[in-house]
This record gives sequence, C-alpha cells and structure tokens, in this order.
Amino acid sequence: MSVLWLGRLRLWWFSCAIVIVIVCVWKEWTGLAHIHFLGYDYAFFYTAFLHVIEGHVTWAALYSGTSERAFLQTHHYPMDMHNQYVYPPQFAWLFSWLAWLPFGVSLAVWRLLTVLCGVFGVFWTAKLLWGRLRRGYLLGLMVAVMTLTPFQLDLAVGNVNTVLFGFLSLAFYLLYRRKLETVAALPIALAILVKVTPIVILLPLAMQRKWRTIWYTAVFGTLIILASWCWLGPGSTFGYAIHFLQFSHDSMQNGPAPYNQSLLGVMELFLVHLKGLYHQPMLQFTFNIYAVAVLAAIVWRIRQAKHTEAHVSVGLTSMLPISVSPLLEQPHMVFTLPAMLTGLYMAERMNVSIKSRYLAIIALAYGLQTLPVTFLFNDLTRRLPSLFWLHTQMFVSLVCLIVMLLVLQHPSILKQLDVSL
Repeated sequence: MSVLWLGRLRLWWFSCAIVIVIVCVWKEWTGLAHIHFLGYDYAFFYTAFLHVIEGHVTWAALYSGTSERAFLQTHHYPMDMHNQYVYPPQFAWLFSWLAWLPFGVSLAVWRLLTVLCGVFGVFWTAKLLWGRLRRGYLLGLMVAVMTLTPFQLDLAVGNVNTVLFGFLSLAFYLLYRRKLETVAALPIALAILVKVTPIVILLPLAMQRKWRTIWYTAVFGTLIILASWCWLGPGSTFGYAIHFLQFSHDSMQNGPAPYNQSLLGVMELFLVHLKGLYHQPMLQFTFNIYAVAVLAAIVWRIRQAKHTEAHVSVGLTSMLPISVSPLLEQPHMVFTLPAMLTGLYMAERMNVSIKSRYLAIIALAYGLQTLPVTFLFNDLTRRLPSLFWLHTQMFVSLVCLIVMLLVLQHPSILKQLDVSL
C-alpha cells in the first residue's frame, strides 16, 4: 500500500511540474510574441542564408545591414541599428540549405534542430558524468531544463546557443567518456566556425595536453573553410577576420541593457543608479580585470588538477565562452547547464555534512535562471525601479557556479570524491 501511495505521489508531483512548465512556457512565448521578438535573431541568420543561395557572397553583400533591415521591416520586427549578422561566413554556408524553405517553415526546422541539440546535449552530458542514468532521472533533467529562461528564450528568438551547447556536449562526451580525441575535434571545429567564441575552450584542453584534439580541430576547421571557399570564395572570410574586432565593438553597443542581463549592462546600472554618472573607459577597464581574473582562475584550476581529468573540468570549460564575455545575454546562459549537472554529480558523492551546502548553491543558480523567477523580477523592477539590481540574477547564477566549481576542482577534494574520468 505504501509503495502504491509513493508511486501516486511521484506521479502527482511530476504532473504538477509538467503543468508549471506549460504555463511558464506559454507566458514566455506570448510575451515575446506581443513585442514581436519570436524568431527575431533567426531573421538575421535567414538573411545570411539567402545571400549564400542567391550567390551574394562578397563581403559587402553577405554582411549588408541594409538587406537585413529590409527583411526585418517586411516581417514587422523591431529595428535596432546595432543588431546585425556577426557570425562567420562558414555558418551561413553550412546552414544555407534552410533558405530554400519559406521563412516560417525554415524557422520551425531551426527550432526543431535547437530542441534536438538541447535534448541530446543534456543526454550526452549526463552520459559523460554518470555513465548510466535511470530514464526517470534523465526525464526529470529534461523537464528542469525546459523551465530555464535561457533555453526557452534561445528557442523562441531562434538563436544559436543551444545548437552550440549540443556541439560542445558531444565533443566532451567523445573526448572524456569515449576517449575519441580525433573525432571529438570535429564538433569543436564546427562550434568555432558557427560562432568564434568557443575557440577559448582550446586553452584548457592545452592545459590537459589534449594536443591531438587541438591539432585535429585546426585540421577540420581548415578543411571546412577551404570547402566553403568553393562557393563563398576567400574574400568574405578574410573580410570577416579583418573586421572581427569592429563587429565585436558594434554588437556591444546593444549589450548594456538590463533586460538581457549583460555584464556591461549590470555594471552600467549600478553606475547610473548609484552614482548618477556614466564612464565607458572605467566600465571597460573593470570588465577587462574581471575577464582576465576569471580566465586565469579557471585555467589555473584545470591545470592544477589535469592529472585527474575530473568531471568538474568539463563544467568549467563549458562556461569559459560566456565567463569572459561582457555580452552575457540570457540565451548565452545555456552554457551553464554542464556546470549545474557537474555540481549535482559531485554533490551526490559528498558526505552528508557538506552535501547540503553545495546542493543549495546549485538550487540557487538554477532557480535564478528559471522562468518564474525571471517573470517575478521583471515585474518587480517594472513596478519599483529602485529594485534595478534584481536584474543581476543571471550574473549572480554564473558567479555561484564558477566559484563552486573552482572550489570543487581543488585536487584534494577531487581525490576525496574519486571522480576521475
């Protein structure tokens, strides 16, 4: 009788969780639809895909802001002069086949690809950490991910972060669990050619002496670039390399905004509200100190424990692309998923006396990213502008995870937990 009651209780809790997910997702998507942001980011991708299939592959054509704004206007999207297609030309070439479909159908296919990358990304990360995982536990992880604002927002606007999460999760699974160092280089190369920032993960791989993976990442990346030149020609690639820093500067102009949780936005909020001044050089200087400190701390910890090749290194490595990025928008936080799962895996192997504190940190980091908390904070700051600092929740979540993993990465703790791969 007690077993039957327990089964019914679990079913009831699971049903409640599903209902909460459905309500939160519906509220998120209807809100984005109201401000005409559904598929907004994908519109820039689709325009680049169109350029490729139409043969407009010169530097000036592929990165034409005029054609992008015309497409946005046709589909009634909001206009922002700082938004544009800023990804490598190889990304447009690799996914140009999506432009053969009408925009609405193409967006649906892209979202399906995003969901698959999210599902398989969680699966590969779980397989990497636990090896074997019960179906119920895995399903619970999937449901938990669906409540996260970063995943839902990335899916809704059609950005690329969840796709990159899938690539990197596959790479880590192949590299650390399957020990396929050469094969793992292919998804890493693809991630770098889709969006340049994942290149930073090569640094911790170098600290772990994964020279074969690094070498073949360069080989696969070069082959893909050369293959793309058969259609694109070399001009757009060289143009992108020359203008990359300018692209980064232009895109940052839209970064400091409280709604997207960017680090520069957080810093600016405090300057404006607490001091009544705005000093861009000081903001940039402060961020540079932060970025260098985070990068050094993560790489140093990974190097310190490189002989163990611990699971926690995966969590730290996956967060590197966003840990040093000032444009920390909400969708980018998808990259914290491996860190959360790593922390959960490590906590399961701790003594009862210390397990609760780490589980509390994970719960806080997770909770700050969920849709209900996002809705609550947005509503509070709209009603009470003095609570502007609540918009730092994504950054607080990131800091919690980084600090937790840096502590867990200490060689003495890893030795006690016995989590070598």
